[in-house]
Amino acid sequence: MTPYDKFLKTVVDAHYFDQHASVLVALSGGVDSMTLFDWLYQAKDRLNVTLSVAHINHKQRVVSDLEENLLSKKMAELGVPFYTAHYEGTFSEEKARDFRYAFFEEVMIAQHISAIVTAHHSNDVIENFLIRQIRGSRLRFLTGMKPVQSFGPDEGSELIRPLLSFEKSELTATTYFEDVSNAENEYLRNRVRNTYLPAFSKENPRFSENLASLSEEIGLAMTVVSDSMTAFSGAKFIELMAFNEETEALQYFILQDYLTQFPTLEVAKRQFDQLLHVIRRQGQYLHAMSADYNFVKDQYCFYIEKRGNEIAFETSLTPFVFGEFSQVAIPDTGEIIIRKRLAGDRVVINGMHKKLRRFFIDNKIALKKRDNPLVTVDNQIYGVLDVVSTDLSKSLKHAKIKRTLYYREKR
Repeated sequence: MTPYDKFLKTVVDAHYFDQHASVLVALSGGVDSMTLFDWLYQAKDRLNVTLSVAHINHKQRVVSDLEENLLSKKMAELGVPFYTAHYEGTFSEEKARDFRYAFFEEVMIAQHISAIVTAHHSNDVIENFLIRQIRGSRLRFLTGMKPVQSFGPDEGSELIRPLLSFEKSELTATTYFEDVSNAENEYLRNRVRNTYLPAFSKENPRFSENLASLSEEIGLAMTVVSDSMTAFSGAKFIELMAFNEETEALQYFILQDYLTQFPTLEVAKRQFDQLLHVIRRQGQYLHAMSADYNFVKDQYCFYIEKRGNEIAFETSLTPFVFGEFSQVAIPDTGEIIIRKRLAGDRVVINGMHKKLRRFFIDNKIALKKRDNPLVTVDNQIYGVLDVVSTDLSKSLKHAKIKRTLYYREKR
């Protein structure tokens, strides 16, 4: 069986393209992506798909523009739509990857394409595994690449990697560009490919095979873990009662899975362990995890929220015409000031004199509501919006001469 025959059998048996009429090929110009394009172009009628090509000019080499022009010319001769973008800014592998996939998504949306196909092969799986080990990645990120996964905002759009069962030695493109920078060791991936893997393989010729097998086993183990926590997967709020009923081992992975909903939030192991400790102990908790996110634990659940989402209120001395609202009775005269809580603020509630902070703690008031504005008249506290009315306010409930402050959350 030729490599092409193996490729055709792989994609047909796996039904990779059954639901896709239009396919975008990520084409760098190297032997990997050129082989993928050649095989797909040869098989397009058999697979009943039309092809388009997306190319990123990273502008990192003198020949980058020449390669882009040659690829564009080749696609024009074949009648294949060719979309290109130029990378700008300081280069890093991570930034370049984010740029590529953002461009792929942009093209797919604009051209109504439902599948992006990349040329990742088995050697890439091994390299990625070792790179992530070196960087200290969590177990869930050592599972290798999926041949098919959802991609982009549209339901049914997919990222397909049909070459994962192929070794680089099986790739057959005769026309491709050789990136001479691949021989340099400035970037970690190149060091892994050119130095580390050859050194390990010298010690054990089956080293790469063993890594691939280990990655597969980790994937199977993570599948078991994922199946055990489906009740929590994708939840915006994690209920404490349900969380605490799980074993500590599964709690670890539930929290890890929850954090994946916030890809820009970097959580070091020490911070992760602190969060687990906070969740397992009694009491509420509010912590700024970064400039953008807060971690919140109240008496019922824990969650992560965008910072700056404090509750805002609108107030009036006359009832609102539309919608629901609440009210606080206040004296008929005196200066009304609505302000934030201050250290030492005291209130009388149900005949008990307490510091406001102590009242919040004793009554398990949600942390987020503890910053709600206070209603004061002549420096006396008559209420905390959406929390409580003090005895001063309650004593005015049936008074003939009084004012009423109406309030509701801003829309």
